[in-house]
Amino acid sequence: MSSVSDAGVQSGSRRPIAIVLAIIGALFIILGIVYLAVPAGSLPSILGHTHPVNGHHQVRMAVSFVLGVILLAAAWFVNRGGKSAQSSR
Repeated sequence: MSSVSDAGVQSGSRRPIAIVLAIIGALFIILGIVYLAVPAGSLPSILGHTHPVNGHHQVRMAVSFVLGVILLAAAWFVNRGGKSAQSSR
């Protein structure tokens, strides 16, 4: 009976981690969209200041999208891992 309660504790502690990963992943994807849509000279100073040739931050945009997708996948994996452990018992 203690193994069932341990599985409940583990899946309960994984859910907040999955939520945080999903939120940060979504923020990185939004940041990638901002880098794509806003010219480099018009970006807020908190996002950094460089002068690329074509006026957009292509590398930062790509890295933001990739990190966003990786974090969303990690959130899905963490959330799914808790459910599969419970269903196997």
